[in-house]
Amino acid sequence: MNPLRPQPPSDDEIDRLFARRIQDTTPEFERRWVDLKRALRQAPPRPRAPAWSLWLGGVTAGAALLVALLVLTPDRRPPPIAEAPSPALVELFALDAVLIRATPLLDAESRAELLHLPVPTPRQS
Repeated sequence: MNPLRPQPPSDDEIDRLFARRIQDTTPEFERRWVDLKRALRQAPPRPRAPAWSLWLGGVTAGAALLVALLVLTPDRRPPPIAEAPSPALVELFALDAVLIRATPLLDAESRAELLHLPVPTPRQS
């Protein structure tokens, strides 16, 4: 046998290993933990923030949010009103009003095919 290779543990050693309680801590750690708990119990409590400071913080945050909203929102002026639409635009609206009634008759496939039809050019005399 190779002396550098450890032998597998015997059944008795395995039984002892599984039977004992596994300790997560060492006695030194336990002693330090008890000392720390004792020191924490004897230390004076931390002073709490006064209630008015919480209100002041909330009001300050609200004011900052309000200022940010006022600065970052775009100007809400209404768009300028046109005096009278051009005749071409009036004709376009009229054509749209007539053609909008035919929209349910066209399914998606027919619309795609109609978009690729050649447009006849007017004859010049």
